[in-house]
Amino acid sequence: APQKRHRGSTVSGKMAESEALKTPERLLELSKRLSKVADDFEALRTRLAPPGSAAAETFPAKPLPVPPSGSDDSTLTRFTSILSRLETVTDQVQELREKLSKPFDGNASADLAASENDVAAKAGEAVAEDEYIKEKCGLETLPENFEIAAKNATVFNVMSNQITMLPPSIGLLRTVVELNVSENQLTSLPAELGDLVSLTVLDISDNKITLLDDFLGNLANLQRLDAYKNSITSISASLANIKTLKELNLFNNQLVTIPDEIGTMESLELLNVASNKLTAVPKMDGLKGLKRLALFWNKISEIPALSAMVGLEDLQLSKNQIKELPDMSALTELKSVSMSNNQIASLPASIGKCVSLNEISAGGNQIEKVPAEVQECKLLTKLILSQNKITEIDPAVYSLAAMETLDFADNKITVLQGDVSKLSALTNLFVQGNAITELPDSIAALSLLKRCTLTGNPISTDSDAYKSLAPQIQSLCDANKGKFLGPEKVVATGGGLKGKFGGLKKIAAS
Repeated sequence: APQKRHRGSTVSGKMAESEALKTPERLLELSKRLSKVADDFEALRTRLAPPGSAAAETFPAKPLPVPPSGSDDSTLTRFTSILSRLETVTDQVQELREKLSKPFDGNASADLAASENDVAAKAGEAVAEDEYIKEKCGLETLPENFEIAAKNATVFNVMSNQITMLPPSIGLLRTVVELNVSENQLTSLPAELGDLVSLTVLDISDNKITLLDDFLGNLANLQRLDAYKNSITSISASLANIKTLKELNLFNNQLVTIPDEIGTMESLELLNVASNKLTAVPKMDGLKGLKRLALFWNKISEIPALSAMVGLEDLQLSKNQIKELPDMSALTELKSVSMSNNQIASLPASIGKCVSLNEISAGGNQIEKVPAEVQECKLLTKLILSQNKITEIDPAVYSLAAMETLDFADNKITVLQGDVSKLSALTNLFVQGNAITELPDSIAALSLLKRCTLTGNPISTDSDAYKSLAPQIQSLCDANKGKFLGPEKVVATGGGLKGKFGGLKKIAAS
């Protein structure tokens, strides 16, 4: 069935990664049906070349893949193996049909062809019955007797229509495990939806729904709920009753509060409540399985303790009103943290415990210095601290050998201290808009340097030091097909289009 990517996910497709979810229930059902089809083909092969016959001796049956057994094997692995078995046996049947067609008389050959067609038809029916898809059909209501047509379906997809209401009979689709009614005109959901206890995926995104009601808590097997881009003002605490829920995406709604119970959902791996109207979030002591937390584009002033989220990989806090970050010592699996456009005064020393960090984005805050503990983040490749109040770059930063992008633009830095050449992987150096008067010669040793921006610094371009160093920097950037902007280059700051839209671009980039 067609799958959609998670909108509202801004981490280069991370975790969102997700994105064609193959539910075990659906694969198990398809496995059973296709296994039966493979059995029918094997019987047909035996009929073509019975054991002991000359045909069997001339064309011995090739061994078929054996589906794995045991609790350690995934449903997807078993399903893939059954498909391989089906493909192998159908190839063998085709080969025998071609090589043994002449010995059969007309009636036998016709009978055999009919049998083969019947088996092939069963394979098509097995897949066709599994899906009910009416995508982009201009529907304003569900088709008459849809519940009969979809009685055996595990996938029900009516996305991208103009449907304004789901009838109570939607509750009859007891075999459906994936229900997609996204991109319609729904304003509410019927209570009967709570009867679909087999559901593992529910996509109601991009509608006009205002409430997630109590009955959704009855969906005991639900793994993913996509409700982004609606007008939801309230969500029921009953969602916390769903012990299987892994992904809850409420991006771009009208939420003012979140029930405290949401913070107790141990099964959650993704919680996206970005782009709402939240001023606070509940305690999150129960979110022990969380891998991605998206809170950006709200009005949150305080972040609760994160110590329970020992598996957290992605933390998005940008565009809020946060003044202080909680202790981050427990976040040893954290790979990316974005906190740009807040009111943060300092990075906590505990950030040094985040040894898996690849990216820190903290532009547009009130940060005055980089903690020396950041040198413990050995995997860090991107450090963005533009538009802060930093006066100097701690030499500890230069020990980060994996660093590729260093952005300290628009701060109050007067000198680049330390040996910059230690940043052997550096490709992007942005220090424009500071008060730097001279550059270290070690910049010329950055062999991978692609982009270097120095505009807006009071560096004397007439000095012998600059005249010697600038051509070397230019040569590096040219060799790596990049761009060098020296202090003599004029780049507009403040007013005009850049002043109006620059902030929005930074928010989008976060």
